[in-house]
Amino acid sequence: MDKLFSPQRVAVIGVSDQPENLARHIVENLFKFGFPGEVYMVGKSQGVIFGQRILSSVSELPLGLDLAIVLTPAHTVPGIIEECGLKEIPWVVVESGGFGEYSEEGKKIEEDLLTAARKWGMRIVGPNGIGVMNPGYGLVCPFFPIHNEALKPGKVAVLSQSGGALLALLNLLGSGNIGISKAISMGNKLDLNEVDYLKYLIEDRETEIIAIYLESIADGRRFMEIARGCQKPIILQKVNTSSSSAEIARFHTSALAGDDRVLDAVMRQCGVIRVKDFRSMVNHVKVFSLPPMKGNRLVIISRSGGMAIVAADLAEECGFHLAPLSNAFLEKVQSSFRAKVIRPTNPLDLGDLFDFKFYTEIAEEVLRGPGVDGILFQHAFAPGQETEKSIKLANALHHLSETYKKPLAICYLSDERGMAFVKKSVTFPLFTEPGEALPALASYYRHCQRIKSSEDSKHPSLRNDKIQSLIENLSQCEGRLLLHEALEIVAASGIDVAPYSLANDPEEALRKARELGYPVVLKLNLPSILHKTELNGLILNIQDEDQLRIGFHEMMERSKKGRSDHSSSGLLIQKMVTGGKELILGGKHDPSFGPIVLIGLGGIYAEIFKDISLRAAPITEREAIEMIEELKGIEILQGTRGSFPSDLGSIKEALLKLSQLMVGFPQIKGIDINPLIVLEKGDGSMAVDARIIF
Repeated sequence: MDKLFSPQRVAVIGVSDQPENLARHIVENLFKFGFPGEVYMVGKSQGVIFGQRILSSVSELPLGLDLAIVLTPAHTVPGIIEECGLKEIPWVVVESGGFGEYSEEGKKIEEDLLTAARKWGMRIVGPNGIGVMNPGYGLVCPFFPIHNEALKPGKVAVLSQSGGALLALLNLLGSGNIGISKAISMGNKLDLNEVDYLKYLIEDRETEIIAIYLESIADGRRFMEIARGCQKPIILQKVNTSSSSAEIARFHTSALAGDDRVLDAVMRQCGVIRVKDFRSMVNHVKVFSLPPMKGNRLVIISRSGGMAIVAADLAEECGFHLAPLSNAFLEKVQSSFRAKVIRPTNPLDLGDLFDFKFYTEIAEEVLRGPGVDGILFQHAFAPGQETEKSIKLANALHHLSETYKKPLAICYLSDERGMAFVKKSVTFPLFTEPGEALPALASYYRHCQRIKSSEDSKHPSLRNDKIQSLIENLSQCEGRLLLHEALEIVAASGIDVAPYSLANDPEEALRKARELGYPVVLKLNLPSILHKTELNGLILNIQDEDQLRIGFHEMMERSKKGRSDHSSSGLLIQKMVTGGKELILGGKHDPSFGPIVLIGLGGIYAEIFKDISLRAAPITEREAIEMIEELKGIEILQGTRGSFPSDLGSIKEALLKLSQLMVGFPQIKGIDINPLIVLEKGDGSMAVDARIIF
């Protein structure tokens, strides 16, 4: 993609000398930002603007151009692509709208556009976007004027599906003193999508931070795989997550809503930092522009005691440890107080100390300490008399942060005019409250820990031949297995299943029950789509033969009345598992991310409590442990108020085996093991019910 972002010769197609023409703004931006290459202009009629002639046809262009930027009515674009192909132009940015996001007719034009591009082997950015930007090279090509001060070269790449969202992020980042390495408006993602751009940005030497705004994910599995191996921080704002936003997104960039809960889990799994709004996106970029947060030991320094308390509460909520400060250091600080009524600690309330130079000395001594990983410095200043001093202080603090290679987040608070003046007077990001800086610092710490930790990529092996044979030979009912068939596959995967047998008459049931041992459970052997509890297809805790005879006749009657087409499937008799705690293990095939595994509190309340944890399969042993520990009910499993601790190791093993089952057999579209009864530590766990659909 180097030719896309650093072309030598560019054609802008759709230019006229009329004042209302939008394509002329593309040319103006290129000149304004100092684009070093040649610029050719093409329009319907000849003319002269910016001292250059407008060509009346693409055919007049010379061979050897690197990039064409097209802004003409949608119906003309496929023909223009053909003409660009004849001129051997490899890259085309289509900024025009009116394609698949607009109408069915537009979708057909879009298909013709792509066909023409494929014919000539060219790559397309867009359509329906505002183009690409490389400020450091002078390639800035939106169809509206961009001011130089709003787009400074830097180390942050911004990738956006929406042109409007891209512009909003660029404005916010620019006002926060954040420079841009690359900016890309993907539009409808007809050809190139976020995966293509992400692969490039990961390798781009000018990019250190990647910020992404998406309304849909084209290939979630590939995105996850690429992001997982990335050392650079990736910050994602994914919208279009609810039914209310789905309709507008469809018309905006042809996006469709996805499963947001899966997205959240998978992004966390591959190290992508997900944010909910533009402001949080910008705050994370600001923090990631600082030196790395290698640990969670934080010191809070504040000119206000009240602000210090607010910051301390939030720091604890974010998982920071307030690092202890030495007695000698604290005595030195207290000796400089005038009233000496404040006892310094961490958070460090500077109280009535008004020596700005001493503020710098304090910060340096704290940063120098080996037991400190970062500082939050809160500074409320009076506008006017303290503004210049505050600017000098900010510059000094920033220099210390760079010198000691530790993050020092500077929170300044004043009136709007004073803050605006300070922001324009420095070249680095500032924050206005701890709620902006601390959550982002916590994300930075987690990112650094992920990069530092070695990932165990080994997964348990699974004997595929036996399960494959079962799947090929089992009697499927429209892709939904009977209960005993589902349990057989679960057992073949290596997950322990409570012993069971099938019986077609009372005598066979009595014989099977004697082999299993009482108490037993009777279940209708129904297809996996049906819930036995809702159909009254379950009798628990049968203690003897008399109860079994009565229960068998009752269950057969229920089967005949409720689902006569399954009455010949017999009944399932299973050893009753007593005690233990109920979990649900599940898997599903997500259309974007592929096989997904789930764990949660199980039984009949699984859908009510929704205490679950998700990951994309295959999972590692560490990820399986994380899934268990993420459950809100983890204390129940660990043993609380006198209850026994559950066998967490067996849960981990069951998760790993379920993961391999989902990966090894993609024809499985969904599986519920509900409940998995977890016994006391050392006694394992057992699946007692399962549903599988193909």
